[in-house]
Amino acid sequence: MIQPTLRPLARSLDPLPGESLAGFVLRLSYRMGCTPHRVATLCGLTCRSDSIPQDQLRGLNPETAEQLARAAHLTMSEVQALTLHDLATTYTPLAKLRAGKADVGSKSHINWATNPDSRYCPHCLRGDGSPVQQAFGGAWQLRWHLPVTFACTQHLCLLENTCPRCTQPLSGRVIRRYSLVQIPHVSGLHPSQCRNRAPRPLPKPRARAVPCGARLDAPRDVAAVLSPLDMQRILDLQHNLNLRLDPGQLVRTADRRTPHTYFPDLITTARLITLSWPKGASFLPSTALADLVDEYATPYLHNPSQRGLQIRRSAPRGTAETSALLLAAATALGDRALVPLRERIEPLAREAYRRSASIGDKLFKDSNVSAILLRATAQRVYGFQKRSILHVATNFYRFSTAEIPPLLPREWFDAYFQPLVHRLPKMTTLLERHLRWAASLRLAELVCDQTWPACAQALGIPQNSARRTMNVLGKQLTTPGLWPVFEDAVDLVAHQLHEQDRRVNYAHRRRSTADWCLSLADWKALCEGIPGLEQRQATGDPRVGEAVVWCMVNQASYLHSPTVTHRRSASYSPRRLTEEAALFASRTQRRPSYTTLSRRLASYAAQLARACDEGTDLRIEVPNPTTPTGARQQGPVH
Repeated sequence: MIQPTLRPLARSLDPLPGESLAGFVLRLSYRMGCTPHRVATLCGLTCRSDSIPQDQLRGLNPETAEQLARAAHLTMSEVQALTLHDLATTYTPLAKLRAGKADVGSKSHINWATNPDSRYCPHCLRGDGSPVQQAFGGAWQLRWHLPVTFACTQHLCLLENTCPRCTQPLSGRVIRRYSLVQIPHVSGLHPSQCRNRAPRPLPKPRARAVPCGARLDAPRDVAAVLSPLDMQRILDLQHNLNLRLDPGQLVRTADRRTPHTYFPDLITTARLITLSWPKGASFLPSTALADLVDEYATPYLHNPSQRGLQIRRSAPRGTAETSALLLAAATALGDRALVPLRERIEPLAREAYRRSASIGDKLFKDSNVSAILLRATAQRVYGFQKRSILHVATNFYRFSTAEIPPLLPREWFDAYFQPLVHRLPKMTTLLERHLRWAASLRLAELVCDQTWPACAQALGIPQNSARRTMNVLGKQLTTPGLWPVFEDAVDLVAHQLHEQDRRVNYAHRRRSTADWCLSLADWKALCEGIPGLEQRQATGDPRVGEAVVWCMVNQASYLHSPTVTHRRSASYSPRRLTEEAALFASRTQRRPSYTTLSRRLASYAAQLARACDEGTDLRIEVPNPTTPTGARQQGPVH
């Protein structure tokens, strides 16, 4: 059956700036002298017998939008501006709601998408004094339907959400559905009059609904809930949120980090504060604000009717409670820099997990929060985030695992890890080695998004060593909350490695030197002429120099050199070998003889590394200080 084309209305109105679809229908019905239900029907909106479905506020399908534009003499852009469609680009919780879905009206308040009740500013409803607004009132603002709108920055006041006479919330709920307008079959009410059902002791069956009719735009004397200083903080927060809701003004906000994830981060942090209350009370600057959050969170946390801890999926109804909760969440987020963010928010996450591990996991599951917030709140067990959905933030680095040194070079460690070193109670040689191993494992994790034991195999590190590193660092970094400092330092190293035009293929070097051995003749030549090493030259073990040179070439630990691993696999203890090799890796080595030999081994290793990279013969000429310049000794290669 073909639906008849709707005729244009004889009279209409121009939408006011920021006006909602519900407000436009109310003003138009008042001008035409008919019911809102009749106006909605004439404009082509979907109507039921007792309501005008609220899901149309989320967005209109093209046919309905075209019919409304034709009937009300509007353009398509004006029709779209009456709905929340455009705000979905900046307020991402709206993007999860699909226009035209039957249950959107009843579930739109879930996950802070919209308000279950309408909020309003009496001064805005009074209008600006123009003839049109004197006759039909000011605009019911579209943003009043968002939970993050709780104050009017123009009139410097909190929004209202209840009628001053019947004290009921301005809810358009009809049984289980929400309507754009309450009691839509009643005409003659001013757009600023309350449409709640007037309270009656015993309403008669099938009695005609009688609206409250109180003027919502009338001046009122309300006791100040907040001090002037707290009110100014609330208004500053609302101003900042208004900027984030406007795509054109987004560049003026203080935080430009992934702006599309700010509202999911803010809402998730507000829920985390609620779940861990009163842990988050320190983020509020006054007792009055903390009491507002306490009034909202305490009855929820100690509700005997609910089984265990549950996530509250809708925003607070009161604007004062909402403003205090969001102020605490915004303070906790700050500028969303990882290290200070984790320091502020990790105690809240730890408390929420302590109360209910399943709820803690559910809070972040399938959420649209930023990777930074996920990293800041992720539980760690000896170097691993327990949350499976975030092993690593998504990055696109140009280097591969083959180009990652198995043991972070000491120069890089000294350049980027000093903030972490200064916060550790005591830095030892063993702890430094584990930190450098962990840095390389973290770099591999950034590239391949695998667990550290899996990354260890790609770097030529035994998996047991990776697990040992996790255990050592877990005890040192977890309790003081230093994992973000560690990750921040590794991120700086990753950016440096990413920017390098020429990178070393350490995997190729490991393959090239897998069977390489240092000959006894080369070892003697390297030790020759160094005072204090005559005995080592005569009877020393070349495998010590072999392990040291190998670790210099491959930027790895001598503990993982083929010399040590072969001796260990042959059931021989490599202790003496590793103890002597450790002398060359120590920062505190002060013996001049070892310093000289270290320089010679480094020069030899540089030539061997160049030969590996170029694919040439690995037989390296060792300079002999006792022979004239140009004469060289060459040892056999095994």
